[in-house]
Amino acid sequence: MVHDPLAGFRVLGFDLETTGLSSDRHRIIQYALVGSSEDGDSIYVEEMVDPQRRVPSDSTRVHGFTDADVAGKPIFGEHIDQIDELIEGAVIVGHNVNRFDWPFMRDEYTRAGRMMPTPRAVIDTCVVARRLKLPRRHTLAAMCARYGVELERAHTAGADAAATLLLLWRIIEEHPRQFRRPLEDIEEWLASGRIGEDSDLGPGYDDLEPFDANGRLRWSDQELVLAFGRHRGVTLRTLELNDPSYLRWMLSGNGPLEQQDIQRLEHILESH
Repeated sequence: MVHDPLAGFRVLGFDLETTGLSSDRHRIIQYALVGSSEDGDSIYVEEMVDPQRRVPSDSTRVHGFTDADVAGKPIFGEHIDQIDELIEGAVIVGHNVNRFDWPFMRDEYTRAGRMMPTPRAVIDTCVVARRLKLPRRHTLAAMCARYGVELERAHTAGADAAATLLLLWRIIEEHPRQFRRPLEDIEEWLASGRIGEDSDLGPGYDDLEPFDANGRLRWSDQELVLAFGRHRGVTLRTLELNDPSYLRWMLSGNGPLEQQDIQRLEHILESH
């Protein structure tokens, strides 16, 4: 029986359709989160979004959506509460999600003046294909064809999200050795190509001294390292330089840290 590293988590395939390819110039017109809850209950959310601009004909030729399809739909900000509830603490599975879908989400959240939710992990099946050195092409359609995953209504968010989730499971079935380990190690492998003793963190997060009550931050060679979320494995110093908005969220009281740990962390940052 194939080991399931995602068992016990809320696991959601995730996909977007947009007005174009640039997250700073184009907008989301459809999103989908498809999968199951921690208890195994099915989740299927697929929503249209008013992008507050015209849908270019080039984009319509890809996904089939026109101005008429989005007219009168809620704008992205009206969907945020639902998206937060689903993504926070979930394992998000997407194809090319790191380079495409996540930047779109980040920019939409910025426009709405909100902080991004923090998933338990983000697994990009396009990155999985590269780490496993699978033959090209690595498009979703090509990967689904290779693994016998039906992709009906391609380029609609719900169909692509569901297909991506099934694709990951088929890959795990074919390459069980790489996935016969904790989710944290899989994340580290996808991010760096290294696992366990080859990792920059040596023995693993559980062996590092926790900084806070829940072990979200850990000490490694007198450096604080994040042990959760999309910046897992990143030092606090690097986070402060590269993603200060994420650090502000951690310190805001809406993040994962207790108030006493926030105060300790603020003291450390002030002393840098």
